[in-house]
Amino acid sequence: MTEKTDAYIESEGLEATVDPKLDRAVYRRPGFDGVATPQQMDEAIARALRAHRKGKGLSRAEVALLLGSLEQVYGRYERAVTKLHATQVIHLCEVLRILPDDLLYEAAPHLWGETPEEAHERRRVLKLIQELPFDTLRSISAILDNIFALQKSQA
Repeated sequence: MTEKTDAYIESEGLEATVDPKLDRAVYRRPGFDGVATPQQMDEAIARALRAHRKGKGLSRAEVALLLGSLEQVYGRYERAVTKLHATQVIHLCEVLRILPDDLLYEAAPHLWGETPEEAHERRRVLKLIQELPFDTLRSISAILDNIFALQKSQA
């Protein structure tokens, strides 16, 4: 490691951990319960995917059909047997009309805040904002712009 890399690791609170598929350390930001394994994250994403599919009232076979896939292949995503690639997540989000963070939040809520409460509140507010009509969203954006400009001028 270089001094710059060591400083970055320390400043960002990264921890060395082991990925079973690699023969060297990887660095991760610990979650609220420590560093999750890749398998734990895959399982959390799979649970969220299954919940959203069921929430839409769709069967595995129906979602597979919409993806141009086989039910057995899609089922591997919901069982965390097969890892999802970013393009597959996008396609699933299009089909289920959800956002990527609807899946990712379940695997890494610590990316949304420093505490579980902060993460939950940020996620809740983001979901509310996503439901706003465009005109209302534009008004709230203007209010936020003014708040940030005021904070910047006071700093």
